[in-house]
Amino acid sequence: MFVLRRLGGALPTLFAVSLLVFLFVDLIPGDPAQILAGPTASNEEIESIRQFLGLNEPLLTRYGHFLRGIWDPAIATSFRTHRPVVVELAERLPNTLIVSIGGLVIGVVVGTLAGIVSAMRPGGFADAAITVLTLAGISMPIYWLGLLCIWLFAVHLGWLPAAGASTPAHFVLPILVIATRPAAMFSRLVAASLTETMGKDYLDTARAKGLSETRVVLAHALRNSLIAAVSVAGVQFGGMLGGSVVTETVFGIPGVGRLLVDAVSRADYPVIQYAILMFAVFFVVINLVTDLLTQWLDPRTREQETPA
Repeated sequence: MFVLRRLGGALPTLFAVSLLVFLFVDLIPGDPAQILAGPTASNEEIESIRQFLGLNEPLLTRYGHFLRGIWDPAIATSFRTHRPVVVELAERLPNTLIVSIGGLVIGVVVGTLAGIVSAMRPGGFADAAITVLTLAGISMPIYWLGLLCIWLFAVHLGWLPAAGASTPAHFVLPILVIATRPAAMFSRLVAASLTETMGKDYLDTARAKGLSETRVVLAHALRNSLIAAVSVAGVQFGGMLGGSVVTETVFGIPGVGRLLVDAVSRADYPVIQYAILMFAVFFVVINLVTDLLTQWLDPRTREQETPA
């Protein structure tokens, strides 16, 4: 019931997003028909393309056409390639998911381990070093860090390829770069939450039973400390999908983000609209999964959701 209730609540959100995306994309400067026709085309040729694409139709008619294209791929076709948009997105989506999911997994693992080390040795050298690195990770822009990694590991050292997606090695640098921010945020969150949890009475009971400090942290304190971190992970993953535009452009990865950049430069309205709508659906699904994980980690939230 909880899942159905959340999915029902998401429908108005997706409808509002579809309307906003359609209106904002329609306001993008530039005439798609003129861009497709080229600089030497006559006015008659441009007008013919405009009629073929349906750009002269009223705004409400075009919005209805856009909504019908959500379940009918034959309607939702690219202005430039005339291929169904869903096919173009499906071809690029695996590269985007590899970078985003890989970055999130590495960010969560590294950030959680760093947070545990900081919480178990507060004020020590490791805590100070992790604090400096996390602040640097949060502060550095992704594109600047990406360019720095390309210069160091691809150009100067020659260890990894600089751009492309033809081999697994091409994904190493993008994944490491995009994992930097979630790792830094996870580290701070887990460390702060663990430090607060370590003084709880139930942990003293666990210590009194003779459990080692490492086992007390991993078996008893960490689960409660991950509740806030799980919520942040959902937001971070959504942000990483949206940030794929920058990452894929810097590393030359043929993913959805780069497809979106190309579509904006060529005024390919259907690709822009359906790509953004797809990201919105991902955000809704991610939030739902995050809520389910939070309920699993903290049963009190499950009781709050249950109607009286």
